[in-house]
Amino acid sequence: DQGPKDKAFLPMADAVSSIVATLQSIHDTLLARATAFRDANTVEVDSMDALKAFFASETDGGFALAHWAGSPEDEDALAKELKITVRCIPNDPALRGGPGTCIGTGQTAEGRVVFAKAY
Repeated sequence: DQGPKDKAFLPMADAVSSIVATLQSIHDTLLARATAFRDANTVEVDSMDALKAFFASETDGGFALAHWAGSPEDEDALAKELKITVRCIPNDPALRGGPGTCIGTGQTAEGRVVFAKAY
């Protein structure tokens, strides 16, 4: 990490390669921070009660991974009750997981989705 006032002086001949390396370093650092934040603030839940408990806790935030096969109407009901929505369907197989039972309908769900609260 570099502070906003850190400066580096280098010859023009080295500018392009240095800028590319610096930008890659910034990207890698930001990605590592974001991944660590996501991992530290994500829980897997396997029931509607667990989902409700997670979002009703004092921390009142984070991401919940749960099997979901509900309809838009089911999601609207969650949004009204808990102020949460499905944020995304993970591409990462480790997060998505395999088939399971939907916490809302009891139907088979292809994988987990990410629930979060909007502020």
